[in-house]
Amino acid sequence: MSEKKIFTYNLALFKKKLQTRTWSVVILFILFVIYNSLQIPKEGRFQFFTIFLPLLGLFFWFLRRNYVKQIEILSSGKIEVEGGMLKQYDSNGNCATIRIKDLETITLDKFRGYDRVILETKERIYPLVNIADYLTLVSILESSSGVRMTEDLTDDRLWNKKTPLYFLPSAILLIFVYSPNLNEKIPLLTKEFFGLFFNINLILYLLYTPEKENHINSKFSLKRRLVFICLVVFFFQVYTQLEKVGWFNR
Repeated sequence: MSEKKIFTYNLALFKKKLQTRTWSVVILFILFVIYNSLQIPKEGRFQFFTIFLPLLGLFFWFLRRNYVKQIEILSSGKIEVEGGMLKQYDSNGNCATIRIKDLETITLDKFRGYDRVILETKERIYPLVNIADYLTLVSILESSSGVRMTEDLTDDRLWNKKTPLYFLPSAILLIFVYSPNLNEKIPLLTKEFFGLFFNINLILYLLYTPEKENHINSKFSLKRRLVFICLVVFFFQVYTQLEKVGWFNR
C-alpha cells in the first residue's frame, strides 16, 4: 500500500474529559480547604491560610500549565501509514516506526474511557490511544498484516457497580456518627474522624483495585496519582486535628 494515510487524535473528546477532570480536582480542593479552615479556631485560621493559600495558587498554576501542555502534545501528534510502515509522531517530532508485516496481534479495548488499539510485535507493544478514525486504521492494518483484530471487553473503569461494597465500612461508620446515643457514649465518633476513616478506606480501595496496564510508563498510572492526592489530604486532615488540640503551641 503506497498511498499515505494520516490519522490524528480525537482532540474534542480529550478536551472534554480533561476539562471535566481538571474542574473536578479544582472544586474538590477548594471545598477541602474551606471545610478544613472552618474546623480550626478563628485565632488559628490566619496561620492556616498563610500556609495553604500559596499552595492553592501553586496548585492552580500547575493545573493550568498541565492542561495547556497536554492539549499541545495531543494536537502535535499524528500517525502515518504508508508503504507497509506505521509511523507514530509525538509533539517533539520523534517517530516510532512499526513494520506492519511484523505485527503478531491487534487488540482493540477501552483504556480510561478512550478507544485503544494495541499493536504487538516480537520486540515490544505499541498502544495507540484515542485515534479519531481508529476503525479505518484497524481495517488497514488487518488487510496489510493478515492479522485479525481481537477485542478485549474487560471493564477498565475505576468506579463500577461493585465499588459501593468496598465502602460499606465507611457507610456503617457514617450511620454511627449520626446516631445520638452512640455519640454520647463514644466521643471519637465525630465528622472529622469519619473524614479521616473514609480517606483511609479510599486509599485501600485504590491500592487493591486492578488497573489496566498503559504499556508506556507505570509512573503515569491514574491510581498512583489518586493515591498521592489522598495521601496529601490525609496529612492535611492530621494537621488540622493537631492544630485543633493545640499541638503546635506546645
